[in-house]
Amino acid sequence: MNVVAKQRVVARENPFIVQRTDAIPFDFRDTPFDAIDDFAQHVSQFAFRGAIVGKHGRGKTTLLADLHTWLVQQSFDCELVYVARESELQTDLIAKLTRRGNEGAILLVDGLERLRFLTRNRLVWQSKSFGGFIATTHRTGRLKTLVRCRSSLATLQGILDSLGITDPGLRSKAISLWPRHQGNIRLVLRQLYDDVAEGV
Repeated sequence: MNVVAKQRVVARENPFIVQRTDAIPFDFRDTPFDAIDDFAQHVSQFAFRGAIVGKHGRGKTTLLADLHTWLVQQSFDCELVYVARESELQTDLIAKLTRRGNEGAILLVDGLERLRFLTRNRLVWQSKSFGGFIATTHRTGRLKTLVRCRSSLATLQGILDSLGITDPGLRSKAISLWPRHQGNIRLVLRQLYDDVAEGV
């Protein structure tokens, strides 16, 4: 019996390498907006204050990063921060956020739900005096929901197009993984990277 050896792929040649997937802009097809300009105009109507809501792997972080790029290009004073899970790292972060917010900066906070309940509510209350406060979170809370990030097979197919994935087998595999990972596109892309790396 002949055994066909797997053709492993080195990281730099893997089409699903994180540097490529992270560089893909947010796909607005599952939102009421057409582009980042439209979304930025929307959040400006709420004084750049509110929440980007959605489950894991729906593009919240990507959207927040795209908004940060837009604000920088428009010469807004803004800061994008990632909330660490370790509580000992959060104390200095809160102090920095409070200082920058009181200086008039628009704060973009990725992972608000990682803060403890009381700390999170205190920060949201304090943020009323900031230049702006937009956070990603898994569920609605004290902040107005600016957009709810969702995923669909159309979104996944759009990402595959952006990555230049034309191989029918890879596209079929990606589509089969979408329900298995319950719509978490980040996990779908991660598994595709692993499978391609292993020559599966």
